[in-house]
Amino acid sequence: MENEPGLSILSLFDQLIEMIKQRSPTRSDGKPLDTRVYSQLVLGMPVVKADYGGAWSPIGGTSLQATFPNGKPGTLDPAPVPGAPAPAASLPPGVTTEMKLSMQAAYKVAALSRMMLKVTKDDAYSEYPTGRHLDFAYNNMLTSMRPDAETLVDAEGKARLDAAQKLLYQLDAEGRKLGNTPLYDAYLKNARALGLANAAFNTAFNAARRDPILFESWPQDSGVYIDAVKQAQNDLNLGGAVEVEAALDAVAAIGRPYQASAIHQAIDEFSAWDLGLAGVPTKIPYSYIVPANWCNPDDDEGVERIKVNRSSYSSYSGTTSTSASQSAWQRHASSASGGGGFSLGFMAFGGSHSTTSTSAGWQDSTASTFHNIFGNTATNLSIDLEFMLCTIQRPWLTSDLFAMQGWRAVGIKANGISDGTIDGQVDSQDKLIPMIPQQFLVVRNVPSAPRPGGPTAIS
Repeated sequence: MENEPGLSILSLFDQLIEMIKQRSPTRSDGKPLDTRVYSQLVLGMPVVKADYGGAWSPIGGTSLQATFPNGKPGTLDPAPVPGAPAPAASLPPGVTTEMKLSMQAAYKVAALSRMMLKVTKDDAYSEYPTGRHLDFAYNNMLTSMRPDAETLVDAEGKARLDAAQKLLYQLDAEGRKLGNTPLYDAYLKNARALGLANAAFNTAFNAARRDPILFESWPQDSGVYIDAVKQAQNDLNLGGAVEVEAALDAVAAIGRPYQASAIHQAIDEFSAWDLGLAGVPTKIPYSYIVPANWCNPDDDEGVERIKVNRSSYSSYSGTTSTSASQSAWQRHASSASGGGGFSLGFMAFGGSHSTTSTSAGWQDSTASTFHNIFGNTATNLSIDLEFMLCTIQRPWLTSDLFAMQGWRAVGIKANGISDGTIDGQVDSQDKLIPMIPQQFLVVRNVPSAPRPGGPTAIS
C-alpha cells in the first residue's frame, strides 16, 4: 500500500476533526447554526502540567489545600503533645512553592486565553504577525461604546427623570450624584426601622410557638411588638414615603437606556475580573479552562479515544484529498519515499522497518512552515490516541453586547469591530475583534505500533 504512515495519519485526523466539528449544533439540513472557524496548528503546542495545572482561582483552590492540611491558614502544625518528641520543622506560614506555582499557572492560562487569531478559510492556524490580544481590543471597544441618539429618553421622560433624581440625590452642576438628599436618607432610615420591627415581631412569635408557656401568653405579650411595627410604619409614611417611592418608581420606569446600562455593567464586569496575576504593576483579565483536568495526563475523566488501523486507512489515497482535514494536513506535509516515521502534533513516532527524516519549524506569528517526509516501508500500522475538547471561559467578556442593537463605537467605522462573516474578515488587519477563540483540542498519549505480530513501536 502506498505510504501507510501518511495515509494512517490522514485517516486519523479526518476522523478526529470530523468528530469535533459534529459537536457544533446544526440545522435540519446539516448546516451549522452559527459561523465557526476551525484552525489546524500542524505542529501542535506542547502542554506541560506544571505550566497550567492547579491554577489559582478567586474562590480558592489547590494552592491553599496543598499548603495547609485543612485548607485554612493556621493549621500547618498539630498541637504539641506533652512529653512527645518535638515535631520536625515545617514550612513557616506564608507563601509557599505550591502557592507560587498556582499563581503562575493562573497567569499562563490567562495569557493563553487572550490570544487573538486570524480568520481563515483554509483551516490554517494563523496568528497576527505583530501579535494582538483579545482583552486589549475588547477593553478599548467598551470605552468607546455609546448608545445611539434615538435610544435616549424623550423630553417628557427626561423631565420626569430629572425631577425624580433631584428629589432623591444631591447633584452637581453637571448632574453627577454627590449623595442622597436629607429626605431620601430619612426614608432609608425609617424603612430600615420598619424592617427591624417586623423582624423582632417574627422572632418573638417563632420563639413563643416553640415554648408552651410563652405561646399561652402571646396574645397579651405581642402588643408591644405590634405597636412597634405600627409606629415604624407611621414614621415611614410621615417621612415622605409617598414622594420618595414615586421618585424611585420614576427612576426605575424611565431609568437610563438599556444600551447605557448594559455598557456600564460590562465595564464593571471587566474591571472586576482584571487582576494582578503578573507579579508586576499591570493587570491581566482572569480566565479559566474547562474541564479542569485538561492539562493533566494522569486524569482520564472526560477523555475520549480514537483508533485507526489498516482497515481504516486502506481506502485513502496519499495524493488525493477526500476531506477538509486531509487538505489542511497535506498543505503542510508532503509524502516521499525513504522513511516510515510521521509527526503528530509535536511528537514523532516510527513504524515497523522504518526510518524517518523530519525537518520542522514552529508555526507561530512568524509564519514558520512545517515539512515532514513520510516513507512507505512501514506496514500494518495501528494508531490510537486520547483527546479532549476544551472550552475557554472568560468571565470578563460580556458577549451579550455583540447581539445588542442601538449603539455605536466612537472612532470606529461601521463593521470596524467585526462584520460577522468569514469572507469579509479573512486575514483582516483592520477589524478590532474579527474572531474570539472559544475552544481547542488537546491530544495526548499517542502510541504508534504495528499490527499484532509485528515489531514493538519506537517513539
